Amino acid sequence: MDDFNGFTARTARYWDELANDYQKSTTISVKDFHYGPLLPGDSELNLLPKPLTGTRCLELGCGAAQNSVYLARKGAECVAVDVSREQLNHAEKLADGYGVSLDLQLLDMEALPEELGTFDLIHSAYGVPFAANPEALIRRCAELLRPGGVLLFSLGHPVYAGEWTELDEEERGIFLTSYFDPTPDVREGEGEEAVVCARAYPVSEGVEWILRAGLRLTALREPAALPVHQMEREERRKRVPYYSPEWAEQVFEMQRFPIVNILRAEKAV
Repeated sequence: MDDFNGFTARTARYWDELANDYQKSTTISVKDFHYGPLLPGDSELNLLPKPLTGTRCLELGCGAAQNSVYLARKGAECVAVDVSREQLNHAEKLADGYGVSLDLQLLDMEALPEELGTFDLIHSAYGVPFAANPEALIRRCAELLRPGGVLLFSLGHPVYAGEWTELDEEERGIFLTSYFDPTPDVREGEGEEAVVCARAYPVSEGVEWILRAGLRLTALREPAALPVHQMEREERRKRVPYYSPEWAEQVFEMQRFPIVNILRAEKAV
């Protein structure tokens, strides 16, 4: 932890404090690949490269690494990095419980060393918005991709950074002061030194990061939340890989405005 700069150290402390409660309160499946809360998984979105067997994958901001566990169960070789030791402890227990091997590393995703090697797939479910310099991170990912490799990540949607308003029973929507400069999502932990900040960016900006990194954009998705309030428990468990009761309270908003945009890019062969 002493090797982290001040920004990263504060982020690490925040996630260390939150890790236990977060993993207990949130249900994240390892039977499907998730992109964000209440959203359909890859079994419906079909963005992952195929086949997965034998592919070398890197997950950024992995948390408990549920997506890496999913990929490893499909035969992939998985490296997963996070700044939070507590989150990685959860990832280790999860991997052991499912009998898969992950290469878990306590690393700042914005300081990926050459020793990691190269990858067929680099992925992140809402890790990139926490980066201080997301464009530089995307450029670094492009360098670590093998020819033909895939970069797959979700960003906070700028529209959802607005404030939900209800004028009356019929007129409800989002008030957004600026699409181009949405209000940052600043979260504080128990102490002043435990702080994270996620930012949303115009959709075109994420696309430009990809293009300037020399990659080819192959998909851009803005999925709506699934109707979890209308689902029986078994259907929800099958179709919603990322769920919590707290997120379910926002399903009305998330069915009308996208919470994330998902970008998929490929490196030329």
